[in-house]
Order: sequence, then structure tokens, then C-alpha cells
Amino acid sequence: MPPELLRAVEMIAHLPGIGRKSAFRIVFHLTKQSPQMIQEFCDSIASLATDISTCGECGAYIDKSHRCEYCSSPKRDRSQICVVEQPSDIIAIENTNEFFGLYHILGGALSPLDGIGPDELSLAALKARAETQKPKEIIVATNPSVEGNATAHYIADMLKPFSIKISRLATGLALGQQLDYADTQAVSQSFRQRISI
Repeated sequence: MPPELLRAVEMIAHLPGIGRKSAFRIVFHLTKQSPQMIQEFCDSIASLATDISTCGECGAYIDKSHRCEYCSSPKRDRSQICVVEQPSDIIAIENTNEFFGLYHILGGALSPLDGIGPDELSLAALKARAETQKPKEIIVATNPSVEGNATAHYIADMLKPFSIKISRLATGLALGQQLDYADTQAVSQSFRQRISI
């Protein structure tokens, strides 16, 4: 088997949820495509490194040549900030059409066993936003896992001095379920039934 083909399989197999069998299928599918389609595919992947950045305020992915669509939009409700673990969680929330405020991406959840403490997450930036922007409500939408729950409680304790309503998504989401894989209706129900923490 050509080493180029094996190298492509190895690279694709590094992607989450794709094993070697699936990687082989994808590579064999790509070999049947036109050189132009393969080049466009490669260019779109390469642009992730050159054209994509993160918003300095909320942490969402942005095109380097544009401002953040959430932070810069005058239509967003600035009285609410929804705190999520990863940028992909925003898509799950936006698909519900239940939330129209701002976002704050932590970059993960507290997990001392994995070496992820408060300094590894954007918790200091969240505290600064609470102090300067003075939102009426911060909605903690971390995943319903042990780490996500610990992070939610840490945020609630951290923001107590600011007299801001702190709420958490209700348990329409199953314990251990990833937000970006959740059913839109479950996320929507969780938003409507959020609770104070």
C-alpha cells in the first residue's frame, strides 16, 4: 500500500470518533474524487490554521478578518451571559432559538485529576466580565457531568459577591451527556427549566 495513503489514514484516524476502519473508508472515498475536489478539501482544512481565531472577549471561533458575530451584534441581549465549556457548545444552544444573549467559553471544565484547575480555564476573564459588564444573569451551561457540575458550583461561588443571578441548565440533559451531541429539544427544555445555583 502506498505510504501516502497510509499517512492520510493515520492523520484521519486521529480525528475524534474515527477509527482506522472509518479512516480507510474516508481515504478510499477521497481517492475516487477529482483532484480539484481534493484540493478544495485540503484548502478548507488548511484555512483552519490560517484564517480562524478566537474572540478575545468570549472565546468563540471567528474569521480573523471579522469581528465576533455574538459580541458585536447589537441584537444580542447584553444582560445575559451563557457560560459553556467549548466553542462547539454554542451551536447546540443557538439551534434551540431559546437564548439571545452573549457567550463565554471556558475552554473545558475543572478536572484536578487531569491537571485542569481554575488557572487553565478562562474563569478570571469571566469574573472580569461580570464586574465590568454587570449582566443581570449568568447561565452556566457546562456539561451535566461530575466535572461540569464542579465547574458550575465553582462559578457560582466565584460570582457570589457580584449579586448576579446565577442559573444552571435544568436536567433535560442526561448526566454525562455532551452538550454539542445533545438533541436540540433536550437543550431547549434545559434552557426553559434552568435553575438558580
